[in-house]
Amino acid sequence: MNHFELLESKRKHVKTYSDKIPPKELIDNALWKAWKTTPSKNNAMAYEVLVWGPEQKLKKEAIHSLCVKNHKETEDRAARLGLINKTQGGVANPYYEHIKNNPYLITIHSRIAFPNLFYQKQITEGHFYDQSHNPDNIIDSVAVEVGMFAANLTNYLLESGLDMSYNGCFKRNVKEWHNVGLHEVRQRSILMMSCGYAQRYRREDLIDRGQEDWDIKPEPDEIIKWVLSHE
Repeated sequence: MNHFELLESKRKHVKTYSDKIPPKELIDNALWKAWKTTPSKNNAMAYEVLVWGPEQKLKKEAIHSLCVKNHKETEDRAARLGLINKTQGGVANPYYEHIKNNPYLITIHSRIAFPNLFYQKQITEGHFYDQSHNPDNIIDSVAVEVGMFAANLTNYLLESGLDMSYNGCFKRNVKEWHNVGLHEVRQRSILMMSCGYAQRYRREDLIDRGQEDWDIKPEPDEIIKWVLSHE
């Protein structure tokens, strides 16, 4: 199965995972491959990947609470600004459940990086190694790298027969994580992914409701534009 076929046939948002716990070695191997094959500006990899295993149930529930809080606050803020007419009243999105009910949860955060020997030499010659300074100043570029890492990791997890899902709705500020007891987190949060063996996919709910064709991407020509010469 080639890369396209793997993503097209296997990559689906997981609603619930089965109780079967994948071997830790599968996760370690996929993470190592993602580390090995993901490029990074100045070879800094100015992000930290935390893996919350099967025994971290309470901490996953705490992380889930940060997703629910962010969702509610986002809707409330949009209502105050007049961007929406009503909110969902704080009802938790059922498709966040994978964040607390999974064998493995991966959260990715900013990190202050230390330059390798090559860049230590460059610094003495005037190079500014911005990965060693305030992570918030380079969040855009680091988030791009995290996206590449996550895309590569997705491929390796799927190759191993695992399912996975992304989530980008959660409180970013590290203080919010500390407030719910997650002191392992040291810098701003960027992305999270769950993985395991799926029991049910989100799309199955849509099929049952006859809405499979409702939630679809824009057509390619809405997104991909060739820049043409007018000469």
